[in-house]
Formats: sequence, C-alpha cells, structure tokens
Amino acid sequence: MTILFVDDEETAREQMKLVLSSFSKNTVCVGSADEALRALEEHHPDIVLTDIRMPGLSGLELLNAIKQKDPAVAVVMVSAHSESEYLLDAFRFKADGYLLKPFNFHDMLELLSDLATKKVTEGKASDNGVEKKEFVLKILDTLGGRRAEIMEYVLNHLDADNIFNGTYDEVAEALGASKPTVVATFQIMLEKNVLTRIKYGTYRMNMNVSE
Repeated sequence: MTILFVDDEETAREQMKLVLSSFSKNTVCVGSADEALRALEEHHPDIVLTDIRMPGLSGLELLNAIKQKDPAVAVVMVSAHSESEYLLDAFRFKADGYLLKPFNFHDMLELLSDLATKKVTEGKASDNGVEKKEFVLKILDTLGGRRAEIMEYVLNHLDADNIFNGTYDEVAEALGASKPTVVATFQIMLEKNVLTRIKYGTYRMNMNVSE
C-alpha cells in the first residue's frame, strides 16, 4: 500500500513519516494540496491523510478533487479539536475517516489497517480468480504486527477446501497472543468478508472477495 500524508507543517510531516514507515512500505509526505494532486498522479496512493486547514487549497477541496478523480482512493481528514465543525463537510464529500490532533497513533494505525484491509478485499477478483499466494501477500502487507501473525496462522492451517478449524483460545495459545487480539483480528476478517463463520470454531476463507 502507498500512503500520502498532506500537512503544511514540516514537523508534522517528519513525525508522520516516521510513524507511517512502520505501517506502509511506501509513504509520501507533501506540504500542500497542490503538491498532493501531483503526487496523486505520480505515486497513485491507496490512502491519503490530509490536514483540513492549509494555505491555498484546503483539505476539503483536496478531498473533493480526489474523490472526483478516483473514488477508490481512501481519504482520511485530519483536524484539531477546535476544527471539528469541518468534519460534517468532510463526510459530505465522502471522507473515509477522520483523525483529531493531537494524534493517538494507535488509533490512527487501527483506522489505516481497517481501510487497507477493506481495499484489499474489495473488487480484487479477476476473471480467473485471485491466486492464494497473491491474496496472502496483500493481506499480510496491510495488517502488520500480531494481526499479520494471526492471519498467517489461519492461512497456514487451511484445508484443501479453504476451511479453518480452530477456536479463539486455540489460536491464542498456539501463537502466545492475547485472546482479545485474536478476537479483534477475526472480527475484522469477518466484517470484511475475508472469513465466513460456518459454525463455532469453523471458518471458510474467501479467496475471491468482491463487493
């Protein structure tokens, strides 16, 4: 995934570059909406995080331009608490999420992970179906950390029919992970239609996921 971060403050860009590098292999940081539109053409980002208030074109105007150009790009608006009134306009222009300053980086990475998972699982089926290896690599690239380990464990224990048998407790014990982390990861996979629950402890992996 490629992430584009837009903020006119250099300190914010430097800080975000450091944080996002742990989540995305490709992170582009620019200082204005005009630069962002050029970066959109050059880097084709999957997710854009943009400050709402900037000199020149505002973040809202950038959001509107991006959605008109490519609605598939997920756009997250960033604002200070005192600017929360702008968020109504952000959703009117179909923002995919918002973050308030000062950043809670854990919440930010959770939001980005959810958006990345959604992008991976939507509209990826080709005429011949999605190859399992390609699907695995894309999912693991977006999740990172313990979620990636849990997803990888599920994928490595699928039978010939793409069925996984195992309870939350069994997965947690096998990986030395906390049960809440396992539950949260499975919940994301279920919500995004990556997994379908057949019965207690039995799931089908949906390799060809479409909306």
